[in-house]
Amino acid sequence: MKHFFALLGALLLAFGGRAQSFPVDTLVKTGPLNQRINLVFLSDGYQASELNQFRTDVDQIVAELFNQTPFREYRPYFNVFAVRVPSVQSGASHPRTASDCGASTLPTGSVNNYFGSAFDQGGIHRLVVPTRMATVMSVLARNLPQYDQAFVVVNTPEYGGSGGTLATSSTHPSAKEIGIHEVGHSFAGLADEYWAGPQYARERPNMTQQTNPLLVKWAAWMNTNGVGIYPHTGDASWKKPHQGCKMQQLGVPFCSVCRETFVERIHTLALPLQSFTPSPPVVNGPSQDVNLTLNLLHPAAPSPLRVVWKRGSTVVARNVAQLTVALGSLPLGLTRIQAEITDTTALTRSASHLTQHTYAVTWDVNRTVTGTRTTAAAYEYRLETYPNPVAAELNLSYTLSRALPVEITVLDDAGRKLKTPLRRSAQRAGTHEYRFSAAELGLRRPGRYLLVLDIDGNRVTRPLVRE
Repeated sequence: MKHFFALLGALLLAFGGRAQSFPVDTLVKTGPLNQRINLVFLSDGYQASELNQFRTDVDQIVAELFNQTPFREYRPYFNVFAVRVPSVQSGASHPRTASDCGASTLPTGSVNNYFGSAFDQGGIHRLVVPTRMATVMSVLARNLPQYDQAFVVVNTPEYGGSGGTLATSSTHPSAKEIGIHEVGHSFAGLADEYWAGPQYARERPNMTQQTNPLLVKWAAWMNTNGVGIYPHTGDASWKKPHQGCKMQQLGVPFCSVCRETFVERIHTLALPLQSFTPSPPVVNGPSQDVNLTLNLLHPAAPSPLRVVWKRGSTVVARNVAQLTVALGSLPLGLTRIQAEITDTTALTRSASHLTQHTYAVTWDVNRTVTGTRTTAAAYEYRLETYPNPVAAELNLSYTLSRALPVEITVLDDAGRKLKTPLRRSAQRAGTHEYRFSAAELGLRRPGRYLLVLDIDGNRVTRPLVRE
């Protein structure tokens, strides 16, 4: 979710006046910040006179990013911004502390750049990382607090990058491919499909120790598009789904498993159902037909949205964004009309996709002798969770458009239920806010989890990370 409240509340309080405002360029704007996935690029190691070059470098990365599946198909879901942050000196520091930097021509030295980007992090030369994370966070809080994924571009031609909370790349000729690979780590939580070392080996969407083709997490893709169960070169007990994915080498596409992971992540942050009319309460005139409209965010082909309109249990229309119900067809009393919206993309075969990412609006139309009264409820609840990764506590809020039963559960990475911090109970219309400790959520060790908000049988999910 958006990092807006976490950053404003915690970081601006912590860093106060030290956070600076910088020029922000809008590169791609497809819609409101609170309804899109907001990518923000930050410059490091660019002097003030070099910031036009930073914009050029970012434009090249962005153009290549949206030229590749699944970003090409889901481009309408993204906004992109660039924050021009000047450094005193150009480049990145090179302490020459990594054992594999002997062949590098980059001189040893410390560079006075804004975010402290330096090579040789973690004992690996090509691992270039912004070391002043507090500064990065404060700049984001002041300049684009509603970001979803941040990306630091470091002004050095030396080959390098990293993925974690931030995606980072240098300006090496392969920077575009490096950057997209690192977004795989930062945005989708993907593992390297080359052997990066035992310290990075863990269960991930594209990494496992499961060898049973019926039980492996990518079982639905087995024997399709080159997907199988392949051993890692450094430790054959760890498996990967493909031999030629972008998470292993540059210049090739993401494999089907990684594409699916991106699609599922996209759906947790931006939704195909943007809004609807009428929204509650609306009183129609005594002779007025009822017009119901959906405002939908369509992915590019081949990712069509399926729309099913039902009157009671009867399907009355398909794949249209508007339905007119003739007043004369309505009996006196209550009629329930529902629209269900599903992204039917072939880019995911996730067993939970249809249940977790089907969005619905229900209108209750009450006809009397004097007219009709329409009330509506959307099964999309503006769920906010922050901060994420979770430290000691998680703040959670959601809004109900009418009184409905609610339950909150937390699942582990394997789908096992860990905790039910809020048991099923009826709740009033309005905004509900909670603060749960990590222990109350069952987040007792580092890893990836899933928070499930069940509202009247409709599930809204958000991934959680405990580091």
